[in-house]
Amino acid sequence: MKDSRIITEQDMPHIAQKVIETLASSTTARAKVVFLEGDLGAGKTTFTKELAEVLGVHKEDVHSPTFILKKEYSTQHASFQKLIHIDAYRFENKEEASVLRLEEDLKDPQTLIVIEWPSKMNHQNPDMMITLTVVDDETREMEVNL
Repeated sequence: MKDSRIITEQDMPHIAQKVIETLASSTTARAKVVFLEGDLGAGKTTFTKELAEVLGVHKEDVHSPTFILKKEYSTQHASFQKLIHIDAYRFENKEEASVLRLEEDLKDPQTLIVIEWPSKMNHQNPDMMITLTVVDDETREMEVNL
């Protein structure tokens, strides 16, 4: 399924709720993975904060892991007990992603992994791909692919 729409920051909580519901409704024996693509300032971290809020993590506590690469949050959600937020922007080659040690995280079906700049990593199988494109200062185009 592919869905594209023009959004503002005020739309993000509702969309984040729908994304979590969609991901939680499909059962797998592994973690769910969401790719977030978009230019700098497109809203990838802002959307991750909204996903975290839906999972019971205060969005004020969520910050871009640009310099530490990976942050983990315990959640209060029935389907997801852990949120992992990865920012691969600083990777210069795909092999650098090995420092994240995602193998164990990927085995846990109660984990949601959100990856900003996934094209800089080797991971190939997202459950959902979201692309954010700047339209202007207030609006973005959001394309969701399942």
